[in-house]
Amino acid sequence: MNALPPHLQHLQHLQGEELMAAIKQEYFNQAIAFILRQTTYDETTAVERLNELKDPVKVVKSYLGVVQPDKSDAAKPVSKNQMKYGEIRKFMDAGARQYNMQKEMRAKQQAYQAQQQEQQQHLEQEKEQEKEPEQQGP
Repeated sequence: MNALPPHLQHLQHLQGEELMAAIKQEYFNQAIAFILRQTTYDETTAVERLNELKDPVKVVKSYLGVVQPDKSDAAKPVSKNQMKYGEIRKFMDAGARQYNMQKEMRAKQQAYQAQQQEQQQHLEQEKEQEKEPEQQGP
């Protein structure tokens, strides 16, 4: 049988909802203890900040003034060379996009013209079929 640590012995007999509530309370207490060890907050301030930020690590980071870098800053080119190649890439992408759009338009135009020609031929065939009975009649 696995023996629980001394600070969790009181959870051994609990079940269901009581166990879940006790685990949440234990996590909360340990989070407050962690915040109190890492900061100079008093217990009420630690509880308020934990309720506000929902994560003990975030509470400590905000206390220490650690700023999360913006993801948009991380994507910016750092050197002039990267900036040049970035512009070249944008230019080439725009050219490829334009070429593909023109290619699609040409394909659609050709398909439309082929359809128009088929319809025209079909109409001409119908006219010829109408004229044939007239010519055979007398």
